[in-house]
Amino acid sequence: MVDGGSNAPMNQTGRRAGSGEASLDQAGRRGVVALNGHFLAHPATGSGQYVSHLIGAAERLGADLSLRPFISDHTTRPQPPAFGTQPTVAPFPAAIATRRLPNDLRKVIWEQLTFPLAARRTKADCLHVPYFGSPVITQGIPTVVTIHDLIPLVMPAYVTTPLVALYNRLVSAGARAATLVLADSEASRRDIVRLLGIAPERVRTIYLGVDPHLGLPVSTQVREAVRGKYRLPERFLLYLGGFDVRKNLTGLVDAVASLDPSTGVHLVIAGRVPHPGRRPNLFPDIRRKVIDAGLQGTVHFPGFIDEEDKAALMQLATAFVFPSTYEGFGLDPLEALQAGTPVICANRTSLPELMGEAAIMFDPDAPGELATILGRIWRDEGLRNDLAIRGPRQAARFTWEDCARLTFDAYRAAIDAHKPRSVSGRAP
Repeated sequence: MVDGGSNAPMNQTGRRAGSGEASLDQAGRRGVVALNGHFLAHPATGSGQYVSHLIGAAERLGADLSLRPFISDHTTRPQPPAFGTQPTVAPFPAAIATRRLPNDLRKVIWEQLTFPLAARRTKADCLHVPYFGSPVITQGIPTVVTIHDLIPLVMPAYVTTPLVALYNRLVSAGARAATLVLADSEASRRDIVRLLGIAPERVRTIYLGVDPHLGLPVSTQVREAVRGKYRLPERFLLYLGGFDVRKNLTGLVDAVASLDPSTGVHLVIAGRVPHPGRRPNLFPDIRRKVIDAGLQGTVHFPGFIDEEDKAALMQLATAFVFPSTYEGFGLDPLEALQAGTPVICANRTSLPELMGEAAIMFDPDAPGELATILGRIWRDEGLRNDLAIRGPRQAARFTWEDCARLTFDAYRAAIDAHKPRSVSGRAP
């Protein structure tokens, strides 16, 4: 049985996390947490990793709780997880299943109707929606929702249609109806309290984790094979992440363009570049930006990076650059810290609290500041060595084990909050 003990971290109300017994009923039955497993079909995403790590930790941490993932019968079947847990398939109601509906609408029906009804039928003690998509009507079941960020509410460019705006209003109402809300960072927690109007004591910060394997040394042979596979230059600055406008890649290209060509800096922008015609206000044409800046021989686009090559790629890089202006957590620069790669990132939202003193921060609104730092990190080996030591120490503070343990504590707190109270205020 999991015991928070005296070392259990304080929650947002100033109380110690639960003892791990809150969800056992009088007969000693294990409580059941119904988990929305939608992102199991998308394992490469941050939400997919989050769900997989929670399921993987369930048997180690949930002596009093079992975690039961549910998926729709109209989504791509996920590969069986390495830890062996098979999701429960929850079919759509017959009146809906036979209709030809857009996938986005099916997803909404799954979130708001199919999943909570399936959880009620299985007598679940708690619901967990691990992304911003919780049901407005929870079927009377205690509900925990994880909100990784509030990008659609903070940045209007991401509200691309009236239907997106309507969906945001729906899931915002669902978040307000939840028993507890989990945030990935204090920055996200502040946004949730401010923008959704949820009481601070109902919002807990639980940091995500980083895979320790990224810090394991990669042999020279493997690194050089990865260099050849992606046609990487001898030395380079690395960006790995998304391509939407908040990632500020145009600002990064501008900074590289302003460097003296004699510096010899190369930049690798890794990831699958979106088609240039795909919502240009949301996805700037970064290839065109590079061409217009005359940097075709300086900026390299290796495309999608296989997961097994990520550690070698990061360990090959001279430094990792992350100019994003909004991050709920910022897993990519944290993984670079774990790999021992010097990190440069914007001093916005969650990034300062995650990076601590282990990265060089810059103001993305200050012209020329990023370019100055890029030139310095390229030339200064002593600075790079210092950051390479600091990085893994900082990254070690963020583990999936801690994330899962605190999440299970949140399940127990949500279940306990719904128990009937006696006149004295205590659960009978």
